[in-house]
Amino acid sequence: MIVIYHCYGGNHASPVAAALHLGLLSPERPPSYQQLMALPLYDKVPPSRYGTLFILGRDAEGREVGVLAVKNGADLMERLIRDTLRLLGRNPAALVFVDVLPCINFWMRLGGFLSRQLGLVALGRPLVAWGTRLAFEKIKALVEEARRGGHHLSFPL
Repeated sequence: MIVIYHCYGGNHASPVAAALHLGLLSPERPPSYQQLMALPLYDKVPPSRYGTLFILGRDAEGREVGVLAVKNGADLMERLIRDTLRLLGRNPAALVFVDVLPCINFWMRLGGFLSRQLGLVALGRPLVAWGTRLAFEKIKALVEEARRGGHHLSFPL
């Protein structure tokens, strides 16, 4: 099975979700600024890498866990990945495509825009990190649902 956390830019909510899923962050409390900055991909994916699937590891059950920046093409990316799995002889139903965009708040959007789009990292990073801490419970709940495989977390095909 493959679990892919995706959002617009793949820089903030998706890496946090993947880190929670892999046990790189404690679910007990929101991560500190330093913990966020130490995460793979957090505020580090340039627009030229949008559409690149980053596999960050395997969870305790052996599922691959990754992050994908989809911009506005989540449904197309999911269809492409499922079709590619099918062509490779793998079960496309083994893909869990988790939309993290609903967890993103105003502060994450503003900070991410300032940091990633305008290059104002010194201003944007503290804002996006604060927003991420505010969104932590929502992200954690989404990851818990993805781990359980409780409901379909992707766009319909």
